[in-house]
Amino acid sequence: MNPLHDLATQTLLGSERRPPVLMSVAGAVGDFLDAAIPPDTALEIGVLRRAGVLAACAAVGYVPTIAAEESLPLCETESQPPVTDPHWCSALAEIFQDGPDLLQQEALRRLAGYGASLPPKILPAALTVASKTPSLQPALCMVLGQRGRWLAQFNPDWRSALSSSDTEPDPALWEQGTLEVRKLFLDQLRRRDPAAARALLETALAELDARERLTLLEQLSVGLDLSDEDFLEQRLTDRSKEVRNLVAGLLARLPDSRYVKRMIDRLSPCLHQERKLLRQRWVIEPPGAFGEDWKADAIESTRAKSETLGERAWWLYQLARAVPLAWWSSQLAMTPTDLIGWAKKSDWSEMLFRAWHEALARERDPSWAIAFLAENKLPGLTLDPLALIDLLPPAEREAHWLSLLKRSSRRVGLSELLNRMARSVTACSADFAREMLRHVRITVASDAGKWDYPLRHTLPEFICLVPVPVLEETLHNWPIEPEAQYFSETLARLIAIAERRKTLHRPPTPRNPS
Repeated sequence: MNPLHDLATQTLLGSERRPPVLMSVAGAVGDFLDAAIPPDTALEIGVLRRAGVLAACAAVGYVPTIAAEESLPLCETESQPPVTDPHWCSALAEIFQDGPDLLQQEALRRLAGYGASLPPKILPAALTVASKTPSLQPALCMVLGQRGRWLAQFNPDWRSALSSSDTEPDPALWEQGTLEVRKLFLDQLRRRDPAAARALLETALAELDARERLTLLEQLSVGLDLSDEDFLEQRLTDRSKEVRNLVAGLLARLPDSRYVKRMIDRLSPCLHQERKLLRQRWVIEPPGAFGEDWKADAIESTRAKSETLGERAWWLYQLARAVPLAWWSSQLAMTPTDLIGWAKKSDWSEMLFRAWHEALARERDPSWAIAFLAENKLPGLTLDPLALIDLLPPAEREAHWLSLLKRSSRRVGLSELLNRMARSVTACSADFAREMLRHVRITVASDAGKWDYPLRHTLPEFICLVPVPVLEETLHNWPIEPEAQYFSETLARLIAIAERRKTLHRPPTPRNPS
C-alpha cells in the first residue's frame, strides 16, 4: 500500500469527521516522520506534515522503470537542415511559447519556404502546441525534419500532431477510440481513401445509436461526391429525424444527384408564368397537397409550433432549399439580384428568402452573397453581413469590411470585425491595414475603448495579417495618450509580435562551416 495514497484516501472526509489511522513507516522515512511530527503535534498539522514528508521522499526516491532490452531506433540522417540563425532560434522559441496561432502558422510556412527544419530545442514545444491545434499540423509536418518525426513516436500526444501527414491512420483508433477519436479517424481516412471510409462506416452503422450515426455521417462531407450517393440514399429512411435531415443536406450538395432531381421535379409545377400589363411574369404557388412519396426524402408534413411559415409554405420551403441556386437563375432567366427583387413582390417572399439563404450557406456562391449584402432587411431573415462577406473571394472582402465600418448605424463592432478577419487567415493589403489601424487608434482613445476587452484580445491575431512594413511605420510611432495607458500592455505585445515577424521575413543566416 502506498502510504501517501492511503493518507489521502483517509482524509477525504476531513480529519475532524474521520480521524485517520496512520500507517507505521519503517526505516529512514519513519525516522524522518518521527522527527517532523512530535507526539504533541495537532492532528491537522501532523497530517499535513506527514503528506509533505511522504511526497518529498517519494520524489527523491523515485526509480524509473527499466527499459526493454531492445535499444531505441536510431534517428535517420537529417535531410532537411535545422535553422541555426540565433535570431530565428530566439524568435521561434518565443513564438511557440506564447505566440498567437496565426504567428505560429506563419513561422512554420516561412521556415518551410526557406527549406529548413525546426531547431532541435524547439521541437518539444512545437509538437506540444500542434497536438492541441490541428490547423498547425500540416505546416508542422513540412518542417519537423527526421529528428522531429523520430522524437514524436515516443509521445502519444506528439504522434497526433503527425496525423495530417501521409502516414496511415491507426485502425486501433477506430476500434477502441471514443466517439471524438473515431470522428477524427474517419475524417483522416476520408481524405486518404473516401471509399474505404464509407465502407468502414457502413459496416458499423447498425451498432451505433442516433447521436453516433449523426456525428460520424457528418464526416462524409469531406470529399463528398456522387460515389457516396447510393449509400446516402439508403440513410434517408433512418430512424432519427436529425440523421435524415443531415443526409438530405449532404445529397443537396450534389447538384447531379437523384435526390436533387426529385426535388426539382416537385418544385417545377409550383412555378408558372402569367401575363400582367402586356408582360409575362413568373409566379410561384405552394403545392396544394403533401406528396405521398415526399416523406421518403426527409420532407416533413407537419411544421414545428414555432414555425412562422404556413403549412403549404412550409412544404414549398423544404423543396426550394434543396434546389441549387443556379437552377433558379437558369429557369427564370434572372440574376440573383433580380430574383431577390422578384421575390419581394411575391406572397411567398419569406419562404423564398429563407430557402435561398440556406442554399447559399451550402453552396457559398459569391454572386448570391453580394445580392444579399445589398439588402438591409428581408422578411423572415436576420442577415449577418460578416458571414456573407466570408463567402466572397478574399480580394473582394476588404471593400465590404470597410463599408461596414463606415456605416453610421453599423451593427458590427470593430473587435468583431477584426476577429472575423483573423479567422479568414488572409493577409491584408497595406492601404486596408492602415485604415483598420486608424480605426483601432480612434477606438482606443475613446471612453468606450477602455472596456473593449475583445478588441485587445483580437488585435494580436489581426496584427499577424498586416504587412510587415505597415507594422513598422504604425506601431513604433503609436502615441499612448494619458487616458489610454490601459492599452500600453497590449501595445507592447503587438510590438513584440511585429519584431518576431520582421525576423521571419529575413532569410535565416546559415551556420558558418568553420
